[in-house]
Amino acid sequence: MDYPLSKPRSVRSQLTLAALGYLAFVIYGSLVPLAYVPMPIDEAIASFHRIPFLRLGIGSRADWVANALLFIPLTFLWLGLIWPRKRGITRLLASLLILVAAVLLSLGIEFTQLFFPQRTVSQNDILAETIGALIGIALWWWYGQRLTHWIAVAWETRGQTGIAEKLLWLYLAGLFIYNILPLDLTISPVEIYHKWRSGKVSLIPFSFKVEGTAQYLYNLVTDALLWVPVSLLCVLSSRRRGMQAWAWTVLIAIFLEFCQFFVFSRVSDTTDILMAMIGAGAGIWIAGLFPENKRSSHRAQRSNRTTQSTAVRPILALIAGGVWTLVLMAVFWYPFEFEFDRSLLRERLELFLRAPLTAYYYGTEFRAVTELLHKILFFIPLGATLALGRLGLPPSPGRIVYSLITACILLAVPFGIELGQVALPDKNPDITDLILEVIGGVIGYYGLPMLTSRVEPPSPTEKPNLH
Repeated sequence: MDYPLSKPRSVRSQLTLAALGYLAFVIYGSLVPLAYVPMPIDEAIASFHRIPFLRLGIGSRADWVANALLFIPLTFLWLGLIWPRKRGITRLLASLLILVAAVLLSLGIEFTQLFFPQRTVSQNDILAETIGALIGIALWWWYGQRLTHWIAVAWETRGQTGIAEKLLWLYLAGLFIYNILPLDLTISPVEIYHKWRSGKVSLIPFSFKVEGTAQYLYNLVTDALLWVPVSLLCVLSSRRRGMQAWAWTVLIAIFLEFCQFFVFSRVSDTTDILMAMIGAGAGIWIAGLFPENKRSSHRAQRSNRTTQSTAVRPILALIAGGVWTLVLMAVFWYPFEFEFDRSLLRERLELFLRAPLTAYYYGTEFRAVTELLHKILFFIPLGATLALGRLGLPPSPGRIVYSLITACILLAVPFGIELGQVALPDKNPDITDLILEVIGGVIGYYGLPMLTSRVEPPSPTEKPNLH
């Protein structure tokens, strides 16, 4: 079934940006850490003819799956971009064109990786990426147009309830994927037994071992933060209320923890369920602070007291943002063992200025995604807090000044955090973390006004105009 779009040009432009951006990410991510070593072209061609087909064990399975997953969004986006309106042979030809282009890109990436010795070149990667390309094409045929239709409707959605519901489903999808990473799935009784014997199944809460109290608390807080958006969005979307939202969130946490039992390298821990309970409760409490949707007629009846509180709100928001900045400094700088030796600082600054994603390349895929989520989640409250000061401010020079101040804060705080880590030998300053922290602040700054929008969503009987 073909789904007409209400704003085809807008959706198409977004699809173009997504396709180009993801293509750049695939190419760049495949060459990190950018340690180029020249090689004669004839020698490179000969080496490429001899690339091996590796036998994969349980440890390499996740890397193979990651290569397949890398190409799924690539062909999905590009096929959607060139998707013909007419049915029939033209769509088959478009799919074939995208598949050939994806295979050529895979071959080109693997060949280029020969000039970057830290990368592993194998036939396995080409096979995985080809399979991923086929899956992406199949997914577009099956669900692509419905997804773009959903995005078009979401783009026109107004009001706290409609936006929160769509964000809820997107977040749950991302949370599910995160919880089954790195996708080294197994149902083998032998492998599950080895997982149990190696201590990756913990039935006693808070029994996991980490280096230091700070890291222990950091893990607990981030595990709880992961579940705050679920209950928060659940309440704001009006799907559940109070204890219903809490119970629904905890049940999802139990289900995902059960799924982790079949992921060989993941630790199944009852602590995660307890932290989900705390995070769900925090999300419900935060939801209680949000203003309910009201009709415009009610909004017009504002008292002088409300006007005065609106004038004071930016100051309070800046103070709250300063408090959260102190929290971030405590989290990312503890135990504050700064060293200012010049040679050390020079070495650490070079570490900070490495190409983006270099540090993430040397870890596992799961570790990379975990750090990505942690950095973003910790800085969302900073942006959301600063956004509170802008709510209700009428267009004026004061609003412009406040926006400029908050923009400087959202850039300065992450930069200061990472620059401070340069003088902390036990920390890892990274320009990638700086980028993620800025993204987290921006999400909070612009996401909160979307969720507190008081524009009424359309009534259940009113259908969006899709023609």
